[in-house]
Amino acid sequence: MSSPAAASQQGNAGSPTVASAQSPSSGTMGAAGDQAELFSISPSTALSMFCTHIGNIVRLTGDVPPTPLMQAAFHSKVAEPEDIESTPLKVTELHCSQARDSTAEGAVLETIQQNALAKKFFSKKAPPISLEEYISRLQRYCPMSTAVYLAASLYITRLTTVEKIIFLTPRNVHRLVLAGLRVAMKALEDLSYPHSRFARVGGVSERELSRLEISFCFLADFELKVDPHMLMNEARSMQKDGVLVGSVPGMTTGTSDHNRDEQSAPAVTAPS
Repeated sequence: MSSPAAASQQGNAGSPTVASAQSPSSGTMGAAGDQAELFSISPSTALSMFCTHIGNIVRLTGDVPPTPLMQAAFHSKVAEPEDIESTPLKVTELHCSQARDSTAEGAVLETIQQNALAKKFFSKKAPPISLEEYISRLQRYCPMSTAVYLAASLYITRLTTVEKIIFLTPRNVHRLVLAGLRVAMKALEDLSYPHSRFARVGGVSERELSRLEISFCFLADFELKVDPHMLMNEARSMQKDGVLVGSVPGMTTGTSDHNRDEQSAPAVTAPS
């Protein structure tokens, strides 16, 4: 695995400024620059970018089955009967090596397991609370840092648009966001909110939150390590996608008082 400094140099290889700077300390300076730039992003700005970015993915995806396997099954059910009957039946004898059989079987098994995990985030209908209101509620009663929002965005983007393990839809986005933020918080922060508090604010039971966390980690294959360079790349990617800071109206920036009384957070009904 390459170091953050090496990744920074490689990503900027086409830049005339970087190409002309041959000093050994240039990579270190680049990493330090990413870290300084990361600290300049306020949590409220990161929250707005995260909310808009995730909302854009949901709108582009639409209301589709939560996994590629279920979507393929859905399309196969709507095939015309005459098309099926008109297709001649051909029997072909195949001879595959045992190694290929085991590899194919393992790939199918992995896909089935991933789809089973992805279905745990799926609701029968979209929750009554909007995504903006939901994230605003989480930030109000459980304020999170800039790094948590950027890391959660990186995790979810990787799962939904890069690896396409799960589709981000109105019926699973709330649970995915809740799990992604919780996992990012535990991965990056020295201290995290009590499990019962975060579950109550998120509108799920403690057992449900645990199940969502575990499922999210397995879907991500436990690739949760991030560095300042990766987080800044994610922030820049949001901006390239047309995310405008402050474009989400009505968002609260939250408070740094981590000792807010838990009883002040009214419970919300978990989506079915």
